[in-house]
Amino acid sequence: MTVFFSYAFRPLFLLAVVYAIVVVPLWVGAWLGYLPFPAMLGAPSVWHAHEMIFGFAGAAVGGFALTAVATWTNRPPVSGAPLLVLSALWLISRILFSLPSMSLLAPAIIADLGYGLLLFALMSREVITVRNERNYKVLLILGLLVTSNAFFFVGVTRSAGWSITALHSGLWLIVILINLIGGRIIPAFTRNWLKRRLEDQERQPMPLPPMFGRFDLVSSGFMVAFAFFELADAPARWTALLGLLTSVLLFIRLARWQGVRGGAEPLVWVLHVAFLWLPVGILLLTFAEVDLIPQTAGIHALTAGAVTTMILAVASRAALGHTGRPLESHPLLTAAYVLITIAAICRVAATFGPAARALLAASASAWCLGFICFAWRYAPILTQPRVQRQGSLPTA
Repeated sequence: MTVFFSYAFRPLFLLAVVYAIVVVPLWVGAWLGYLPFPAMLGAPSVWHAHEMIFGFAGAAVGGFALTAVATWTNRPPVSGAPLLVLSALWLISRILFSLPSMSLLAPAIIADLGYGLLLFALMSREVITVRNERNYKVLLILGLLVTSNAFFFVGVTRSAGWSITALHSGLWLIVILINLIGGRIIPAFTRNWLKRRLEDQERQPMPLPPMFGRFDLVSSGFMVAFAFFELADAPARWTALLGLLTSVLLFIRLARWQGVRGGAEPLVWVLHVAFLWLPVGILLLTFAEVDLIPQTAGIHALTAGAVTTMILAVASRAALGHTGRPLESHPLLTAAYVLITIAAICRVAATFGPAARALLAASASAWCLGFICFAWRYAPILTQPRVQRQGSLPTA
């Protein structure tokens, strides 16, 4: 137990993975009419959206943030009792929200908001103590995330339509966080891998992926502006134009990171695949603005595509690095990456109508198999002590 709560990535990544294996079959079974819908949050689609954004993704965000902050601040990791309470709050809220009854709505809301508030408080303590100003923006995102969750609950209790906007704001905050963190780690990890490969092969130096610069700042600004236009329900013509420009900029940004040169290493190419879903999702939302395709196509490109793939990519790399294991893939891990990508493609395709039920079933099956492969490989890593051996690579 001491080992399990020694670092946030251990309990929170494992909880997110187990929940992913459980929650999607539960949702599909209910959607197909075989299981009762959880009634705690009203409409079934609302429960599904909330639990994927604030439940599944919320646990992964907490695991990443509290793990990374120890590296950012050079302080001891958050561990022990605070981490135990944080995990318990998340687990209690997930259980309560899955019940087919409204009687425990208040405790469920308290536990869920308690998780977000405690996560924000722990991160604030770590970042502000050492005046780590570079990551104040991460605190801002976490603070807005719990605020959007609170607004969602107010909307649910009042049957207000703007509760859906609160859900979408939570999704966009996670997408913006992926853009922020991905912009740091993807070019850095790609550069490191390419350098090692060039050294191993004794080849001549080649241009490496550029680190964060003005172009990255501009493309990120366009993404934030597009998210604001989407949430504010701005005129469709202007939103679509902004979305098209944002998508093009993000495609160019990703190309600059030279992902095609990292195709031999799954731990590298999966980061690029995860980020690729961002411009794809924004492009699909752009088409939706002019009524060419359903909006859910873009939403699922961001959720099943970008968010889920980035969670797997970051979780697998962080778990290896922080437990002293070599940063190298495994057949089960590679299979998980491929299956999750198939699941995302099928889920987006299902929104267009033809063969929707078959595509949805295929997506759910690939999703579950992907996370089962990941759990089979990583449950021992997440629950066992750090290894100390010659040749272990440094922390991711």
